Amino acid sequence: MRQLNEIIVHCTATRSDWWTGTSAQAKTNEVRNWHTSKGWSDIGYHYLIDRDGTVVAGRPLERTGAHVKGHNTGTIGISLFGGHGGSASDMFEDNFTEEQDAALRKLIADLQKDHPSIHKISGHNEYSSKACPCFNVRNWLSKVGKKEVRPLVASQDRQSATQSKTVQASVVQGASAVGGAVAAFQALNGTAQIVAMTGCVVIALLAMYILKERLKSWAAGWR
Repeated sequence: MRQLNEIIVHCTATRSDWWTGTSAQAKTNEVRNWHTSKGWSDIGYHYLIDRDGTVVAGRPLERTGAHVKGHNTGTIGISLFGGHGGSASDMFEDNFTEEQDAALRKLIADLQKDHPSIHKISGHNEYSSKACPCFNVRNWLSKVGKKEVRPLVASQDRQSATQSKTVQASVVQGASAVGGAVAAFQALNGTAQIVAMTGCVVIALLAMYILKERLKSWAAGWR
């Protein structure tokens, strides 16, 4: 097996509805015919990904591809069906489907797992003035992390902020209630204050008596 260190992404530059209704394998065979008609020994790409996310093997992985002049040694060529009329500044979704997005990410991950020496993922347009693959591969690769991580962190921040505000509101309400009771007590004259304090003591003693009787009843039930 040859030493692999890079994956280069391409597009077939075909219309989104090209050969609609035919299999991914049939489309791949047609691309193979294009390449062999140029005198090449086989299709130039190692993998092709159809609009529905179907992945088809092209040139055997152990053989050097024919997809980027001067950069075929040690690289793997993956081509996406579509991209007709696209430009290098386009977003992935401008020319390709969600199914192709998921399939390409999985294929890259699987290839890197099987070949740990692969340390670089590039686009054809990084090595030539071509638009292919009609998006910026590096920006596309970093897109998932931003989508998955940022909403989660924001959600946690909002939850913490809400909980903090709830606690603060409870403390303020409690303090206001205590302050109101103290102010009301201080507004009473001396006799009224004595009566109020006596009432509080009576209520406290009554509560203690009720608690004592309930404890006796509870203990009796366990005998």
